[in-house]
Amino acid sequence: MNMDTDLCIIGAGLSGLALAAKLQAEGRDVIVLEARDRSGGRVLSPGGYDLGPSWIWPHNHRMLALIESLGLTTFAQYASGRLVFEDAVGRVRRDLDFATMGGALRVEGGLARVTDALAAGLGDRLRLACRVHLVLEEAEGVSVLMEERRIRARRVILALPPRLVASLGVAVPDAPTWMAGHAKLVATYPTAFWRENGLNGDAISHRGPLAEIHDASPVGAKVGALFGFAQVGAARQPEFRDAAIAQLVRLFGQDAATPDDLLIKDWSNDPATATKADLTPPSDHPTYNALPPTRRLIFAGTETSYDNGGFLEGALASAEAAHAALGFVTD
Repeated sequence: MNMDTDLCIIGAGLSGLALAAKLQAEGRDVIVLEARDRSGGRVLSPGGYDLGPSWIWPHNHRMLALIESLGLTTFAQYASGRLVFEDAVGRVRRDLDFATMGGALRVEGGLARVTDALAAGLGDRLRLACRVHLVLEEAEGVSVLMEERRIRARRVILALPPRLVASLGVAVPDAPTWMAGHAKLVATYPTAFWRENGLNGDAISHRGPLAEIHDASPVGAKVGALFGFAQVGAARQPEFRDAAIAQLVRLFGQDAATPDDLLIKDWSNDPATATKADLTPPSDHPTYNALPPTRRLIFAGTETSYDNGGFLEGALASAEAAHAALGFVTD
């Protein structure tokens, strides 16, 4: 079988990009295929505002080392002031001296600066808008089938959630895709006015449509931003946008009524992230486990990592594990 590449990585999220960057640095022959027209996977930061994951923690040593190696900087999640609490009937308290994400870190300019930097280093080895439909493990290699072409590789690394791997015809145990059934909203404002009122931007609501809200203002807070996780399924309702703004007004006051911009990402509507099974998210954080490699297929992606599975750190841990697996997969 004539090979197009020695190694083919399917999925240009954090895990696939980190693995590709390491392989490229080693001089390995690698191609990365991504279904979307952008890299980053669930990392998405339009205008520097994170619509996917937002936080890094001090114990996330892989992420912190990667950020430093790329010349990027972190800053602390804003945590000074009181939290807002709304019960199921709309009663609001603003006297709780608590910050739910105190101690967390964010990347200056948004987390996509990390994945963008990794992607830029790959050059033409990264191929966007290449949706894979089928992966066939064969005697001499692997055939990766797309709509109008086929790539043949000696080995394939599937840097995807297991449910998306299964959709490519590869049998793997089922595992929920973390946060795939959720939606996130970011509202931007001229100032972080809630800080002037003694609030830290955190809110917990049992009424909705946003269940959890946090300060998303850039470093230095020259402008203000709030982000919220929507209650499951709420973002798919036509009234979601107006209902979310009305809720922000209830919680933070009339200054929240006219955001400069409103960014919404419903991950449950993203076929490169979610399957129908992900429309009902797990009630607790799942325990993820590694998927053992076959002769020519290796599995990566944060949902294949027992170490911080589902999180950014887990994505890097899975890339490390996939790289190690390449050492013992033989021809």
